[in-house]
Amino acid sequence: MLTLYERFGHNAYLAGNYDKAERWFRKLEAQEPESITALRNLGVILMAKGDAEGAERYLLKEEKIYGRSFNRHAALADIAYARGKRKEAQKRYSAALAEPECAPGGSAVAARPLMEKRCALCADEVTFERTREAMKAFSEAQELRERGEWEAAIAAFRRSFELDETNWPALNNIGTIYLNTLKRGAEAAEVFEQAFRISRNAQIARNYQVAQRFLQKERRTKK
Repeated sequence: MLTLYERFGHNAYLAGNYDKAERWFRKLEAQEPESITALRNLGVILMAKGDAEGAERYLLKEEKIYGRSFNRHAALADIAYARGKRKEAQKRYSAALAEPECAPGGSAVAARPLMEKRCALCADEVTFERTREAMKAFSEAQELRERGEWEAAIAAFRRSFELDETNWPALNNIGTIYLNTLKRGAEAAEVFEQAFRISRNAQIARNYQVAQRFLQKERRTKK
Protein backbone atom coordinates (compact mmCIF):
# COMPACT_ATOMS: atom_id res chain seq x y z
CA MET A 1 0.00 0.00 0.00
CA LEU A 2 2.81 2.43 0.87
CA THR A 3 4.42 1.79 -2.52
CA LEU A 4 1.11 2.72 -4.17
CA TYR A 5 0.94 5.96 -2.17
CA GLU A 6 4.42 6.85 -3.43
CA ARG A 7 3.64 5.90 -7.04
CA PHE A 8 0.35 7.81 -7.14
CA GLY A 9 2.00 10.78 -5.42
CA HIS A 10 4.84 10.89 -7.96
CA ASN A 11 2.41 10.60 -10.88
CA ALA A 12 0.33 13.49 -9.54
CA TYR A 13 3.46 15.60 -9.00
CA LEU A 14 4.76 14.99 -12.50
CA ALA A 15 1.33 15.92 -13.85
CA GLY A 16 1.55 19.22 -11.94
CA ASN A 17 -1.32 18.33 -9.58
CA TYR A 18 0.47 19.32 -6.37
CA ASP A 19 -2.60 19.18 -4.12
CA LYS A 20 -3.25 15.59 -5.13
CA ALA A 21 0.43 14.70 -4.78
CA GLU A 22 0.47 16.16 -1.28
CA ARG A 23 -2.58 14.12 -0.27
CA TRP A 24 -0.89 10.87 -1.30
CA PHE A 25 2.34 11.66 0.50
CA ARG A 26 0.40 12.75 3.59
CA LYS A 27 -1.02 9.22 3.65
CA LEU A 28 2.52 7.88 3.48
CA GLU A 29 3.63 10.28 6.20
CA ALA A 30 0.86 9.05 8.50
CA GLN A 31 2.30 5.53 8.22
CA GLU A 32 6.02 6.40 8.14
CA PRO A 33 6.50 9.92 9.54
CA GLU A 34 10.31 9.79 9.42
CA SER A 35 10.79 7.98 6.12
CA ILE A 36 13.08 9.74 3.67
CA THR A 37 10.44 9.27 0.95
CA ALA A 38 7.77 11.14 2.90
CA LEU A 39 10.07 13.92 4.11
CA ARG A 40 11.79 14.56 0.78
CA ASN A 41 8.65 14.50 -1.34
CA LEU A 42 6.55 16.64 1.00
CA GLY A 43 9.39 19.17 1.04
CA VAL A 44 9.56 19.27 -2.74
CA ILE A 45 5.78 19.42 -3.14
CA LEU A 46 5.36 22.24 -0.63
CA MET A 47 8.11 24.16 -2.42
CA ALA A 48 6.26 23.70 -5.72
CA LYS A 49 3.09 25.01 -4.06
CA GLY A 50 4.91 28.13 -2.90
CA ASP A 51 5.15 27.17 0.79
CA ALA A 52 8.91 27.64 1.15
CA GLU A 53 8.76 27.79 4.94
CA GLY A 54 6.88 24.49 5.17
CA ALA A 55 9.23 22.89 2.65
CA GLU A 56 12.24 24.00 4.65
CA ARG A 57 10.90 22.36 7.82
CA TYR A 58 10.57 19.00 6.11
CA LEU A 59 13.97 19.12 4.44
CA LEU A 60 15.76 20.25 7.59
CA LYS A 61 14.13 17.36 9.44
CA GLU A 62 15.33 15.00 6.70
CA GLU A 63 18.85 16.39 7.00
CA LYS A 64 18.81 16.06 10.80
CA ILE A 65 17.83 12.37 10.56
CA TYR A 66 19.81 11.28 7.50
CA GLY A 67 22.72 13.73 7.29
CA ARG A 68 23.96 16.12 4.61
CA SER A 69 23.99 15.25 0.92
CA PHE A 70 23.96 16.84 -2.51
CA ASN A 71 20.18 16.57 -2.84
CA ARG A 72 19.56 18.13 0.59
CA HIS A 73 22.02 20.96 0.00
CA ALA A 74 20.48 21.67 -3.42
CA ALA A 75 16.88 21.61 -2.18
CA LEU A 76 17.62 23.74 0.89
CA ALA A 77 19.59 26.16 -1.30
CA ASP A 78 16.55 26.61 -3.56
CA ILE A 79 14.36 27.23 -0.52
CA ALA A 80 16.78 29.75 1.00
CA TYR A 81 16.97 31.48 -2.39
CA ALA A 82 13.18 31.68 -2.62
CA ARG A 83 12.91 33.04 0.92
CA GLY A 84 15.52 35.74 0.32
CA LYS A 85 18.17 34.21 2.61
CA ARG A 86 21.08 35.31 0.45
CA LYS A 87 24.01 34.08 2.53
CA GLU A 88 22.36 30.77 3.41
CA ALA A 89 21.52 30.15 -0.24
CA GLN A 90 25.10 30.90 -1.31
CA LYS A 91 26.47 28.57 1.39
CA ARG A 92 24.13 25.75 0.39
CA TYR A 93 24.74 26.10 -3.35
CA SER A 94 28.50 26.10 -2.72
CA ALA A 95 28.16 22.96 -0.60
CA ALA A 96 26.09 21.23 -3.31
CA LEU A 97 28.63 22.17 -5.98
CA ALA A 98 31.40 20.63 -3.87
CA GLU A 99 29.66 17.24 -3.71
CA PRO A 100 30.83 14.39 -6.02
CA GLU A 101 27.51 14.42 -7.91
CA CYS A 102 28.43 17.83 -9.36
CA ALA A 103 31.94 16.84 -10.44
CA PRO A 104 32.64 16.08 -14.13
CA GLY A 105 30.94 12.80 -14.94
CA GLY A 106 28.75 13.06 -11.83
CA SER A 107 25.03 12.34 -11.88
CA ALA A 108 24.13 16.00 -11.28
CA VAL A 109 26.78 17.75 -13.36
CA ALA A 110 24.03 19.21 -15.58
CA ALA A 111 22.83 21.20 -12.55
CA ARG A 112 26.14 23.05 -12.19
CA PRO A 113 25.42 26.02 -14.52
CA LEU A 114 22.20 26.94 -12.72
CA MET A 115 23.74 26.64 -9.25
CA GLU A 116 26.87 28.52 -10.25
CA LYS A 117 24.75 31.35 -11.63
CA ARG A 118 22.71 31.50 -8.43
CA CYS A 119 25.89 31.52 -6.36
CA ALA A 120 27.03 34.56 -8.33
CA LEU A 121 23.67 36.29 -7.83
CA CYS A 122 23.85 35.62 -4.09
CA ALA A 123 27.38 37.02 -3.86
CA ASP A 124 26.22 40.60 -4.52
CA GLU A 125 23.49 42.38 -2.54
CA VAL A 126 22.47 44.66 -5.42
CA THR A 127 22.23 41.82 -7.92
CA PHE A 128 20.35 39.68 -5.43
CA GLU A 129 17.78 42.44 -4.96
CA ARG A 130 16.66 41.94 -8.57
CA THR A 131 15.80 38.36 -7.71
CA ARG A 132 13.50 39.69 -4.97
CA GLU A 133 11.74 41.84 -7.54
CA ALA A 134 11.40 38.70 -9.65
CA MET A 135 9.74 36.90 -6.74
CA LYS A 136 7.25 39.75 -6.34
CA ALA A 137 6.41 39.58 -10.04
CA PHE A 138 6.01 35.81 -9.70
CA SER A 139 3.53 36.24 -6.83
CA GLU A 140 1.58 38.80 -8.84
CA ALA A 141 1.48 36.38 -11.77
CA GLN A 142 0.09 33.63 -9.54
CA GLU A 143 -2.68 35.94 -8.34
CA LEU A 144 -3.54 36.90 -11.92
CA ARG A 145 -3.64 33.23 -12.89
CA GLU A 146 -5.98 32.45 -9.99
CA ARG A 147 -8.33 35.18 -11.27
CA GLY A 148 -8.25 33.70 -14.76
CA GLU A 149 -6.42 36.68 -16.27
CA TRP A 150 -4.29 34.44 -18.45
CA GLU A 151 -2.50 36.89 -20.75
CA ALA A 152 -1.72 39.23 -17.85
CA ALA A 153 -0.41 36.27 -15.85
CA ILE A 154 1.85 35.24 -18.73
CA ALA A 155 3.21 38.79 -18.98
CA ALA A 156 3.92 38.86 -15.24
CA PHE A 157 5.63 35.46 -15.31
CA ARG A 158 7.76 36.70 -18.23
CA ARG A 159 8.70 39.80 -16.26
CA SER A 160 9.71 37.57 -13.35
CA PHE A 161 11.97 35.53 -15.63
CA GLU A 162 13.49 38.65 -17.20
CA LEU A 163 14.45 39.88 -13.72
CA ASP A 164 15.98 36.51 -12.80
CA GLU A 165 17.00 34.21 -15.63
CA THR A 166 17.42 31.29 -13.22
CA ASN A 167 13.70 31.46 -12.41
CA TRP A 168 12.66 28.49 -14.56
CA PRO A 169 9.38 27.93 -12.59
CA ALA A 170 8.12 31.16 -14.19
CA LEU A 171 8.64 29.61 -17.62
CA ASN A 172 7.00 26.39 -16.50
CA ASN A 173 3.92 28.30 -15.41
CA ILE A 174 3.77 30.10 -18.75
CA GLY A 175 3.99 26.78 -20.57
CA THR A 176 1.28 25.27 -18.40
CA ILE A 177 -1.10 28.14 -19.18
CA TYR A 178 -0.37 27.88 -22.90
CA LEU A 179 -0.89 24.13 -22.91
CA ASN A 180 -3.71 23.45 -20.46
CA THR A 181 -5.78 26.62 -20.75
CA LEU A 182 -5.09 28.39 -24.03
CA LYS A 183 -4.40 25.18 -26.00
CA ARG A 184 -1.44 26.73 -27.81
CA GLY A 185 0.90 23.79 -28.21
CA ALA A 186 3.68 25.49 -30.16
CA GLU A 187 4.16 28.25 -27.59
CA ALA A 188 3.98 25.73 -24.75
CA ALA A 189 6.61 23.46 -26.29
CA GLU A 190 8.96 26.39 -26.90
CA VAL A 191 8.71 27.64 -23.32
CA PHE A 192 9.03 24.17 -21.77
CA GLU A 193 12.13 23.51 -23.87
CA GLN A 194 13.68 26.75 -22.61
CA ALA A 195 12.82 25.89 -19.01
CA PHE A 196 14.37 22.43 -19.36
CA ARG A 197 17.62 23.82 -20.77
CA ILE A 198 17.95 25.88 -17.60
CA SER A 199 16.66 23.44 -14.98
CA ARG A 200 17.22 19.88 -16.29
CA ASN A 201 14.10 19.12 -14.26
CA ALA A 202 12.24 15.80 -14.85
CA GLN A 203 8.81 17.41 -14.53
CA ILE A 204 9.71 20.02 -17.16
CA ALA A 205 10.95 17.28 -19.48
CA ARG A 206 7.60 15.53 -19.11
CA ASN A 207 5.70 18.78 -19.74
CA TYR A 208 7.73 19.32 -22.91
CA GLN A 209 6.86 15.81 -24.13
CA VAL A 210 3.16 16.41 -23.44
CA ALA A 211 3.30 19.69 -25.36
CA GLN A 212 5.03 17.96 -28.28
CA ARG A 213 2.33 15.28 -28.40
CA PHE A 214 -0.37 17.96 -28.25
CA LEU A 215 1.32 19.82 -31.10
CA GLN A 216 1.60 16.69 -33.24
CA LYS A 217 -2.08 15.90 -32.68
CA GLU A 218 -2.96 19.49 -33.53
CA ARG A 219 -1.04 19.25 -36.80
CA ARG A 220 -2.68 15.93 -37.76
CA THR A 221 -6.11 17.42 -37.11
CA LYS A 222 -5.41 20.32 -39.47
CA LYS A 223 -4.44 18.00 -42.36
